[in-house]
Amino acid sequence: MKFEELKNSLKSKIADAYLLSGSDEFLLTSAYNLIVKYSGVEFHDLNIIKFSEGVIDCKDIVRALDTMPVFSNKKIVCLDIRMSKKSEIKNIQDINDYLSNPNSGAILVVNEGSNDVDFGLKKEYLTIVDCNKLDIKIVSAKVMATFQKNQKVASQDTINMLYDYCLGDLSKILVECDKLVSFVGERGEITKKDIQEIVSPSLEYQIFELTEALAKKNSDKVYTILNDMKAKKDEYKTVPALIYSHFRRLFMVSLNKSDSNAEVAKMLGVKEYAVKMIMKQVGLFSKSNLKKINELCINLDYDLKQSNISIDNAINLVVLQILNM
Repeated sequence: MKFEELKNSLKSKIADAYLLSGSDEFLLTSAYNLIVKYSGVEFHDLNIIKFSEGVIDCKDIVRALDTMPVFSNKKIVCLDIRMSKKSEIKNIQDINDYLSNPNSGAILVVNEGSNDVDFGLKKEYLTIVDCNKLDIKIVSAKVMATFQKNQKVASQDTINMLYDYCLGDLSKILVECDKLVSFVGERGEITKKDIQEIVSPSLEYQIFELTEALAKKNSDKVYTILNDMKAKKDEYKTVPALIYSHFRRLFMVSLNKSDSNAEVAKMLGVKEYAVKMIMKQVGLFSKSNLKKINELCINLDYDLKQSNISIDNAINLVVLQILNM
């Protein structure tokens, strides 16, 4: 089920086990908190047991699940595997065996986040909660409510820009909302200019900006964006991979224009919103140029891994090649 469906589901029935999956940390935390709230667990210190980090033996998890709650109708056992490696989770079959005949007094919550490792959990036993980024309509309503609570207003275009800058990540958006409210002070309206001045666009969004500037041969803007990326230090080393990934997606979309956004999103393993953003840029390049850019990126990726070229030189080479096409 989608995150936004979870609350109503919990009101009607509490499942024996939940799997929280997705990339939005705010939604993952909110989903967990909703399960705790509606399960009616009392005396949290006694009846909420968490397993996370390092080597985890699932036999211990099952023992915790089989133990009756203390002065409460329910207990919760949470297994956090967001950062786990497959080798760190031992005896996963014990959980699968338990879920075939679960303890009615216990709820298992597995938080896998965006970890794509297959740990061997039988997902048919789990109620899966999709905690990926929310649709812009839902985020817009949340942002408007946050602004209104602080006696501020913003146009839909302004909210759209904030959504784009944060790539729909609600946790980041809400942090930026607080910053914007403080930034404008007594002024009642939050504008696009405020967002441009106070909100740092995500690196992925800057890749979209960079691509458009390259297509339009706007070298001044290209190097302004690159300088801003470079200021992000540790993140900057991921820029070549992000450029390669973006142009690979552009090329793949250019070859599959007849498919629906949903089909393309499934093929690329991204959300539909990302496909909409990509669709806006596909027409800026010919298929032959996209093919050339991808071939260049493949070669540079190899050279980077072999330490034959620096990150700065690799980025500059891609940029100059595209600007001169």
